[in-house]
Amino acid sequence: MCKADIFVNCIYLSKAGPMFVTFKDIENHTERQLSVIADVSADTTNPNNPIPIYSINTTFARPVVNVDVPPESNPLSVISIDHLPTMLPRESSESFSAALLESLLALKDRENARVWTDAEKLFKEKVASLPGSLLVE
Repeated sequence: MCKADIFVNCIYLSKAGPMFVTFKDIENHTERQLSVIADVSADTTNPNNPIPIYSINTTFARPVVNVDVPPESNPLSVISIDHLPTMLPRESSESFSAALLESLLALKDRENARVWTDAEKLFKEKVASLPGSLLVE
């Protein structure tokens, strides 16, 4: 299992391939950093789904589903809104990647990656406001 916090799946699934995240991968709570999966492909009904740890698509009204993990494990959430990229796949991909490219390139220089530092600051503020929050710096 990788040491990433966020995993984004956006493959075109046309045949069986490797499993990206399975229940076995998320069992070990002491090593798993993964807390969010953004499954843009949203292949929940495909028998070759490479992320077989959840079975529903989320919506804009309810964008996140929590994955059943062992009680002592860190939480794991999935975002799997299936209809946006499938409506106009090429146009959506081009638009999203063009909008995201500048922010991704800014990650090289964390001090000047304003969109990322602002997002992190807001995230920490919101987590700190939760009851019983244990935000680790």
